[in-house]
Amino acid sequence: MPLEDKALRHSIQREIAKFAQSIDDTLMTVAVINGVVYLGGRIRPIKGAAGRGVDVKKQVFLMKEVLERIKGVSQVVVDAIIEEHI
Repeated sequence: MPLEDKALRHSIQREIAKFAQSIDDTLMTVAVINGVVYLGGRIRPIKGAAGRGVDVKKQVFLMKEVLERIKGVSQVVVDAIIEEHI
């Protein structure tokens, strides 16, 4: 993995952590290849009261928009399974 992709992946993971109050990203994978961000695995609402009523698809869309604004990101590909209910 080129050094730029490694640094970019670190920045991506910091941004994703900001969404952890509403979505459970523990089963989500993040890869960066030549500036393209790939989100895979599973994304679902966080367990408990905090995850109740969360629109996971909307959160993933917002997360994608935030990630696309990071310097060095050319594209964000969401290939994750999005679960609305746990």
